[in-house]
Amino acid sequence: SVSALPRPAPLARVTRSTCPFCAIMPRLVTFLRHGESAHNPHVSLGKQLQKDGADPARASELLELGRRMLNPSLTERGRRQAAAVRADLESVGERFDLVITTPLARTIETTRIAVDGLADRILLTPELCETAEDRLGGPQRGHSLAHTIQAHLFVAGWDTSHVRESGSSPNWVAGTPTPLEPSGTGYHHPHPVEERLAAVLAWLRELEEPRVLVVGHSGVLDRITGRGTRNCELLQHDLGRIAGPASGGTVRSI
Repeated sequence: SVSALPRPAPLARVTRSTCPFCAIMPRLVTFLRHGESAHNPHVSLGKQLQKDGADPARASELLELGRRMLNPSLTERGRRQAAAVRADLESVGERFDLVITTPLARTIETTRIAVDGLADRILLTPELCETAEDRLGGPQRGHSLAHTIQAHLFVAGWDTSHVRESGSSPNWVAGTPTPLEPSGTGYHHPHPVEERLAAVLAWLRELEEPRVLVVGHSGVLDRITGRGTRNCELLQHDLGRIAGPASGGTVRSI
């Protein structure tokens, strides 16, 4: 008689800490800049006019208009861009163990459209927000976590444990409004990108999840990848190398 073969043990989930080869393998992370949002067309045109020197007054007007917008949402074009990313990911059966995004409307909306349902976990963190300038920093400022969840009910199902509005080291604080800068009431990260980028990169490198997507902003992603990222451009970057254009780090458009 033939004896029954023993049932195989269930496969253990492989993470960076349990994989014996991960220490010598590249740490590839996928990055996605948010789709076009309401301030982008004004700022882009203003910068172009400024560069051309054709109409300095109009350039300043457009730049100020765009940079005064508090927490702008995606435009219709931005929503189409995010939907196109989703179609591309679904066409190749792509999924992520972890998606990291910021508490600002344009990244939240991009994440919802492009990858909601294609990720095991979605994490919200202000650490990947751009520097909020004292003046004309409206797009870099958002709302409280409670307000954000009220405006985007689906965020209640995401991991918001990394958003700290109080305590010894808050990373999402309300600004002080002034007559010249009413958007100062918006929430923002209290420290500039330059002061936190090294810690953010170290954190990303040590994440347990093998397949990680970061949905972010050009002011941060450009520093990490060493190139200018376009709205809803999907890139893969090797974080095993030093960030920046002089590093020779691997960047692959997807």
